[in-house]
Amino acid sequence: MSADLPEPEAPPKEAANFSGVVKRFDKRTRAHENGMSMGWVKRTYADAVEYTRTGTGARGLAFFWVCVSALMLGAFCVYGLITAAEFDVWFGYVGIVVLLGMMFVSVVVIPLWGIRLELFAPEDLPVIFDRKHRKVYRITRYTQSGLKGLFKPWPTVALEYDWDLVDAELHVQTAVGPNVAKRQHSLWFVVRRSAEDDTPIDAFTLGNSLVFNEGLASAFYEHIRRFMEEGGQHVVRGEPLAVVGRPETMWEGVKQAAHYKGGGFRQWFRDGSLIPWMVILLFPVFGPMIFLSGIGNYLAYKTSMPVQWPREVLDAVGEPLAGQA
Repeated sequence: MSADLPEPEAPPKEAANFSGVVKRFDKRTRAHENGMSMGWVKRTYADAVEYTRTGTGARGLAFFWVCVSALMLGAFCVYGLITAAEFDVWFGYVGIVVLLGMMFVSVVVIPLWGIRLELFAPEDLPVIFDRKHRKVYRITRYTQSGLKGLFKPWPTVALEYDWDLVDAELHVQTAVGPNVAKRQHSLWFVVRRSAEDDTPIDAFTLGNSLVFNEGLASAFYEHIRRFMEEGGQHVVRGEPLAVVGRPETMWEGVKQAAHYKGGGFRQWFRDGSLIPWMVILLFPVFGPMIFLSGIGNYLAYKTSMPVQWPREVLDAVGEPLAGQA
């Protein structure tokens, strides 16, 4: 936590598209027959449960897209500079200036923007649901503006909400292509200003929208709802606590990006992920993608900053249950 941060006038907001709401959940009504924590519970306390918001191997994609964008735009600029002399002399001068500007963007601005997204960020942005005090705590980050902020840790702050003012919504985004339409489900928690004022003042997500469908998102929320409203279990029986692995080497970062958990090549296919099949069948695309994402994953964790809950939150929820750090 950054002790020198000024008290915010209003809680920082995450971008949310409220036009995609397909369901608003009721705290007094079961959202699903079964509740599922889906491996996102990080720690458990006597009357609280902490969720992680960073899955293993989830970082590094921004690094990949930065590399691809910079390479493609840089190659286009080099090709343009080589062929600019073939045009009219004045048009050629203008084209050269424009291409040099584009090259500066591709080799300086885009990489720095990508670095800011991935590097020097908090290692996690967890959320705690406290049923004893009917509170929700979460850690979020501020942006650090200016060139100096590119290589400084992201300032972080802890926020506290009343559970009664936090509403859960299921959002769906539909991406339409030439021959396919893909629906992506996400679980949003929207914070209202007060019991009398329904104006949203903040919003955050939980879970993996890449694997959610309506049923899984509803079951995931049902686990939280039962815990807060009906004294439900901290973790569904048989589901492990989340372990966010920190790659010690660059090769470990690549294996995390490929969702390789060890056990040999055959076990990689048996784990149920589609990634091994995509790598084999479409290696020219997914091979470099996983390799670059793995490098970005390694660099992100090497520069990430540990996050500690404020003393006020720890005093409220107590110590983690036995066997948890």
